[in-house]
Amino acid sequence: MRNRTLRIPATAAAVQEAIDQATAGEVVLLEQGGRLVAAVVPYEVAAAGVDLLNEAQDAADRLSGLRLIAELEAGMETMRLSDLRRELAS
Repeated sequence: MRNRTLRIPATAAAVQEAIDQATAGEVVLLEQGGRLVAAVVPYEVAAAGVDLLNEAQDAADRLSGLRLIAELEAGMETMRLSDLRRELAS
């Protein structure tokens, strides 16, 4: 897979060319002010990336849950929601 860089702002023709290249399996990097800020990628690449991000978020959520359970089991102080609301309101 070959990368190409498109500087922003780009013409409509340049954007269409980036889309055509992504459709052909290439990655087009978008540059603004000398910094790479985004990419136009084939759909399969984007879908795989979204799946990986979702899996990473799920793992982070599971870890947070396990940590909370461990803290509760270790005697973490808890409070009823109604008490918390009353405390925050005063």
